[in-house]
Amino acid sequence: MRPRPPRKQSAPRKDQPPTERVQKLLSAAGIGSRREVERWIREGRLQINGEVPALGAKLTPRDRITLDGRPVRLHTPAVKELRVLLFHRSPGETLDLKAATSRASEHLNLPRAAGRWLAIQPMPPVDGGLEILTDDGSWAHRVSRGVHALTIDYVLRMRGPLKNDLVEEFRAATDCEGEAMSILQADAQYGEGFNHWLNVTVRATRSAQVRHWWAARGIIVSRLMRVRFGPVHLSRELPRGHSRAMLASERNALNNEIDAAQSAVDAAKLGAAVPTTATGEPGSSED
Repeated sequence: MRPRPPRKQSAPRKDQPPTERVQKLLSAAGIGSRREVERWIREGRLQINGEVPALGAKLTPRDRITLDGRPVRLHTPAVKELRVLLFHRSPGETLDLKAATSRASEHLNLPRAAGRWLAIQPMPPVDGGLEILTDDGSWAHRVSRGVHALTIDYVLRMRGPLKNDLVEEFRAATDCEGEAMSILQADAQYGEGFNHWLNVTVRATRSAQVRHWWAARGIIVSRLMRVRFGPVHLSRELPRGHSRAMLASERNALNNEIDAAQSAVDAAKLGAAVPTTATGEPGSSED
């Protein structure tokens, strides 16, 4: 009796839509960031087909999704054009992107988006300068994960006496109130009056940390502007309160710098984990 040949697995139907994780699908559609979607699920506000899904649950565009009882419509064209904006925000101007798309666009003078604009590593309301916005949640998630490896330029306006020894101390600072910070460069431009300027280059350091460091030493930062985000610069041709589309060359440069910086960080971690012999050559930790 001849053995039966193995049964061939049937290929998926061409008309069957692909499944995606709920956080990824809603983020890519511009409904909200992945963290926001996770919070909605934990709070029971987001439902799929009338039930609260588990974190990481998969769904298809055919599933019925509601947020706070209201239907969520997904716009998932076959090829979605990635839209990224460079926005020059004034200090004190609230970057309220969680409001309805029309109101946010009108308030901030932004173009309309299919979903809503998402800010990548937004500055605190008290600060200003270069903001990067996109309507693609997947790209926002990718850049946000790698932003800690980028170098950032801040321009600070200082109020009060700015002394050389304080600038030197700031250059060597490695933490602020127990939170790590990395100051790569700090160049002071001393003014004749009460205000002085400081150009700062940092990595994995928030603007709030910089403010708190100087405030703890009696120096008030009256203005803080982000003027560079990795390879992307805030040019003088972009006035405050205005935006422009990020060029494809700028986007590619940002992606490449994130990949290169992350690879360098991973290589450094791997090198630190490899034991060395007395001669400095890689070796085994065993005797």
